[in-house]
Amino acid sequence: MPIKPLFQLFLVFSCALSMAQNAKITIQKFESATPYTNLDLNNDSEDFQFAIVTDRTGGHRPGVFMDGVNKLNLLQPEFVMSVGDLIEGYTEDRSTLEAEWKEFDGFVNQLEMPFFYVPGNHDITNEVMEKLWIEKFGTTYYHFVYKDVLFLCLNSEDMTRGAGRGTISDAQYEYVKKTLDDNADVRWTLVFLHQPLWVQKNPERWPDVEKLLNERKHNVFAGHYHHYVAADRNNGKYIMLGTTGGGSGLRGPQLGEFDHFMWVTMKGSGPILANIALNGVFDENLYTAESEERVEAIEDMQVIQIEPLVVESVNDFTSRAVRVKLTNDLDFPITVKLKERFNWDLIGKVDRNEITINPNSVEFAELDLFRRNAEGGLGETKPFVLESMVSFKTAQGTEIEIPGRYSIQPLKPYTLPKDAAKAIDGSLADWLSLDHVFQAEEKNGNQVDVGVTTDDTYLYIAAKVKDDEVMTTGKGAPWNQDYVGFALNAEPLEKSAMSVGKHWYENEMYFIASPEKEGAASVHWPKDKLPEGSEWKCVVTEGGYTFEARIPLSYMVSKQGEDWKSFRLNLMTGDHDTDREEVRTYWQNDWRGEENVIGSGMFFRE
Repeated sequence: MPIKPLFQLFLVFSCALSMAQNAKITIQKFESATPYTNLDLNNDSEDFQFAIVTDRTGGHRPGVFMDGVNKLNLLQPEFVMSVGDLIEGYTEDRSTLEAEWKEFDGFVNQLEMPFFYVPGNHDITNEVMEKLWIEKFGTTYYHFVYKDVLFLCLNSEDMTRGAGRGTISDAQYEYVKKTLDDNADVRWTLVFLHQPLWVQKNPERWPDVEKLLNERKHNVFAGHYHHYVAADRNNGKYIMLGTTGGGSGLRGPQLGEFDHFMWVTMKGSGPILANIALNGVFDENLYTAESEERVEAIEDMQVIQIEPLVVESVNDFTSRAVRVKLTNDLDFPITVKLKERFNWDLIGKVDRNEITINPNSVEFAELDLFRRNAEGGLGETKPFVLESMVSFKTAQGTEIEIPGRYSIQPLKPYTLPKDAAKAIDGSLADWLSLDHVFQAEEKNGNQVDVGVTTDDTYLYIAAKVKDDEVMTTGKGAPWNQDYVGFALNAEPLEKSAMSVGKHWYENEMYFIASPEKEGAASVHWPKDKLPEGSEWKCVVTEGGYTFEARIPLSYMVSKQGEDWKSFRLNLMTGDHDTDREEVRTYWQNDWRGEENVIGSGMFFRE
């Protein structure tokens, strides 16, 4: 791959290095006491400072990255590095890509110092995007040396395998090897790439790159997961940065979810790393691998389990005691605080507001929930909200707090009818009825009729989408055109009812597809989520499009056993029209958002 020479940059840096002199301070002499500690100024000519920005896209939030640009200009680093995901990308439409790059370049052109580009999966996903990158920037990986520090900018997308499947190819490995050989005596090596390949499977030659780095002083910086984690690894500090405007839960620095850039001060003894958030400054160990391990263990354990409030008649609901199970399978104590939020229709009161759960033990609390107004039916009401704070102390004594929010509402259960086998052809002619309906917000108006049934072998899901302007291209990502899909959680009831679709529906079967029409095939994502024996079809029809899928019931058996009882299901659509931005609609609200209701979309086997 061609490497664009950076001779002009090297010349500027070299001249600055050769001309640098330590500035001295001139001050009056004092006979004894002095109004200062010493005159050894912190201004060694070999020291320098630069900043690293991280993911702007992947659900970008407008204005955040530009806010970072403005604050970098206030702090005046010598230059700014990046770790990719600069545009939204994920398309082969060149005009769209050029418009996105024009917008981004408009941001960084306002920086008062140099900016160095590094590609992410949103920047290079296909050959069209890779070609445009090289046209704009000359190369997808390169290096430079400044004040005897090697900056190695790599391309984790060199095989365009997409998110979570980054690579270092043979060609790039050979480039890295030669670069390191040619710069064997630098005082430090700093590596920048987008995907943190040290936590991914099958990253091709990345383990070999780590072997090359092992014997030298080095740090590695990456982004991608929108989640800050610092780890001591391979005789260096390996850091996954958070976000500079990309999608984030924004639960705070202690959980590694915050908008920031990293400030690096290069000293003779090595780099000093500081995280500068848009609302503060934090040191490099604000959230460590040890902290992440404990937080992930707590989240995977699902400390708080609230039984779904399933009732025969929502309108006739008066009161119910809801059990709250608190579990600690870990070897350190945790504390749970529970707080009731005010609700105009439902009153709730927990019998225990603060509970310490010892290691390897279980505690219970009870939430009494009842209707505020005894007159008339309950009707439409907002869910009751129970807030939580799960806390623990790290080995260093720092208290980590994990906030939670749980919406509880009386729900009528969905029964799972049994019917004859369905042909997966998109016609829906053999469906007797589509019993469930949801509708998008007013500016869309599209209605979706949903059917769910089984025979002895399969679960069947159908959707009839009303849409007066079906936008489908037959290529690229399905979320860039009209699509319909579902998320299915087949874990036991206490787990599926509490699911929030974390890590892009890690514990769910998640699937979306665009409709096919003459001249445009259906595209879907992800490619490998459906179990063997599944089948699906999504086609344009008069007045919209339809979707059908069948899932082997053996999938339920694999999660719960032969006597499986239930599953949780949600459907979603994305609607694109020529005169407005995409409208996304969920049948049971978005499980990943604040509107998620515990147990919504639960189907029970007859």
